[in-house]
Amino acid sequence: MRYDKFAEILSSIRMSKYLIASNGDTRKAMTLYRLNLKLSQEFFTGISCFEITLKNKIDDFHQRT
Repeated sequence: MRYDKFAEILSSIRMSKYLIASNGDTRKAMTLYRLNLKLSQEFFTGISCFEITLKNKIDDFHQRT
């Protein structure tokens, strides 16, 4: 996909930080954005599991009191 279309879909404001980080290289900016998405997905999985565990522990605590 061309960068201009990519930035149009996601917004040029959102993409500006990736463009700056890649020194204006649009291909690298798109790659950085995709890598950030993958990293976010990995964090989300861990956070979701932690949230479920925490809620279960809170429920267990309330059932015992």
